[in-house]
Amino acid sequence: MPQSSIIVVGHEILRGFTVDTNSNWLAGRLFQCGYPVRVITTVGDVDADIVGAIHDHVARAELSRIFVCGGLGPTPDDRTYVALARALGQPLAYRREVGAQMQNLMFINKMAERRGTAGLNAGNRRMAMLPEGAALVRNGAGMAPGLAFDLGRDRYLFALPGVPHELRSVYEDLESRYLTGSHGDAVRELRYRLAPESLFHDVMRDLEGEYPDVSLGSYPQTETRELILRASGPDTDRVEAVINAIRDRVRQFSPLGS
Repeated sequence: MPQSSIIVVGHEILRGFTVDTNSNWLAGRLFQCGYPVRVITTVGDVDADIVGAIHDHVARAELSRIFVCGGLGPTPDDRTYVALARALGQPLAYRREVGAQMQNLMFINKMAERRGTAGLNAGNRRMAMLPEGAALVRNGAGMAPGLAFDLGRDRYLFALPGVPHELRSVYEDLESRYLTGSHGDAVRELRYRLAPESLFHDVMRDLEGEYPDVSLGSYPQTETRELILRASGPDTDRVEAVINAIRDRVRQFSPLGS
């Protein structure tokens, strides 16, 4: 199964000012369409750190889809476009179609009227200076375009805005174009009320050996005092077999709904 990775960019994430909801949402969507996330790396708004993270992820051949999220805006702390150009060895070039789209949005949003001009300022133009080899991905919710880079051998790197509704808008277009041909794992779960997690240690250990292709985990829910046992894998029958084996081998508690 192809695998993905996420590079999150932003001091605001590392300093605790902003909760990273993007990675959670993106990982869920990638799992569903058959490109599960293998690793997530978070870096600040530092050129060398962004470049280093990109190099690290690109060097891992098992990562066929790499997503760089955040840092695409108009201010000096938005460094991702420049870092991508440096990491991939591509010069920056002004993209006229991006500038034209920004001007259209300024008229639509009445920004040009408020500013008294439809001319692009330095911040706007900064968002249109893009790595030369990038394919543009439409951002229907904002000005900063998403980017796609063909790394060869069916591997791609993408740049997405950090604003959540813009990231999701760009991703929708990416999914239909670059995330086809795979299938998400089957997922099944059992829920127990007031069951101690340690009770399932032995059976989970045994099942990991018997079904190495099935991922099995336990997840206590402190607020509801429930325990979730979740199994996932590419073969639905084997995932079901693991779930049935837990029911059969742990008799002290009955799962909810059974």
